[in-house]
Amino acid sequence: MPQIDVLFGNIPPVTKCYILASTILMFLCSLDIISAFSLYLNWQLIIQEYQFWRLITCFLFFGTFGLAFFWNTYVLVFYCSTLEEVAFRGKTGDFLWMLICGAGMLLMLTFFLGQTYFISGAMVDLMTYLWGRRNSSARLQVFFFTVRAPYLPWVLAFISLMMGGNIQDHLIMFKFINY
Repeated sequence: MPQIDVLFGNIPPVTKCYILASTILMFLCSLDIISAFSLYLNWQLIIQEYQFWRLITCFLFFGTFGLAFFWNTYVLVFYCSTLEEVAFRGKTGDFLWMLICGAGMLLMLTFFLGQTYFISGAMVDLMTYLWGRRNSSARLQVFFFTVRAPYLPWVLAFISLMMGGNIQDHLIMFKFINY
């Protein structure tokens, strides 16, 4: 698979798989091969119809071909891969376990809140939150202003909302980090 390596460069393995799966879902939905309605988190369909794939696809779908998808992919490439390369250097399994535990906690929170939607934005917020906490003294240039790293998830959530993102994705994450 040398073509994929050229395309993805030096992106670590878990991040690479996450981006690849998200990109495949984006293309399949953009080409109307599958419907986005078959991917979102719906607890009733999971429990009654045994549609267990929704437990995973709700984290992978960032929308169809467009600015929102590319923005979330950019954030994933930078912050997710940086977390995997620096904070979890040589511990790919630990990084994957951290993502699984974070996803599990987000799923439990949505179950108890009765929410049904995509929570991929909440997963991106989780990774930027962790990156911001690990690099709390870092200052970042985001468009035309500078922001300290711990406030990065809030800034990225605002940018996502300005690009037409769903506010529920971000609110679920901010409820999660405040528990």
